[in-house]
Order: sequence, then structure tokens, then C-alpha cells
Amino acid sequence: MRLKAVEEHLQEKRRHASFRELQELDEEKLKVAKVIIGERIRQRLSQTLLARKLGVTQQQISKLENGDFDNLGTLQKVLSVLGYHVRVSAVPLDREAHTHPSRN
Repeated sequence: MRLKAVEEHLQEKRRHASFRELQELDEEKLKVAKVIIGERIRQRLSQTLLARKLGVTQQQISKLENGDFDNLGTLQKVLSVLGYHVRVSAVPLDREAHTHPSRN
């Protein structure tokens, strides 16, 4: 019975807009993490070697590869060395309220 209550709670949270937005953010972070991991491996770099090249710790590289982007400066450094750059944009929370009205 307890498991069913937890599942229902999670379903309700998924319907809530802010949870969906957090989930979308996590998905975007995962995409960036996959780029970092893929490029690092393609360039035959270990986390430790990449960290040394950047003057950061291996733990910081690991965090980025896990989608933990607390430090955009470190993210920028890592992506730059791998041939990418960071693009940050502001997106309205209520996207539907900010869409252009249809012209009929």
C-alpha cells in the first residue's frame, strides 16, 4: 500500500508545472553531460587528465559529467577545451502565456 501512495505522489508531482520544468532542466543538463563525456572519450582523455589540463580537480569533472553544474565558469572551461562553448538563455516559466497570439 505504501508503494502505491509513493507512485501516486510522484504522478501528481509530474503533473505540476514546476516539477516538469525541473525535469526539463535535468534533461538539458544530461545532454550537456553526454557531450562532455563523449568528447572527453573521443579525445582519449581521462577525467584526471582533463582536470589537469584545466587546473581543476577530477571531482569537478566528475560532477559536470553527472549534470551538476553549480559552477558555470568550470563548465565553460571544460567545454572550451573540448571545442564547445556555453550558451545560456532565459526562458519564461509560463511559456504559454508568452507565446505570440494567433492571428485569425
